[in-house]
Amino acid sequence: MENVEPPLVKLTAPALSEIESTWLVVAKNRRVNRDWEALMQRHPENTRRCYEDLCTAPTTRQPGHVFL
Repeated sequence: MENVEPPLVKLTAPALSEIESTWLVVAKNRRVNRDWEALMQRHPENTRRCYEDLCTAPTTRQPGHVFL
């Protein structure tokens, strides 16, 4: 784990987020967080569900979803 760097930016949580966070979700950098915030503006319900999945079960596959 010597090559692991601490996160620079905590990912912005969706508004009115009442999610019991088990995992800390971080953005790779400020640009990623900025793009995430723009996505929250365009699709608030989808990003809330995505954030919830990332906080509670990040390694669980979601049927029908694409992972790159």
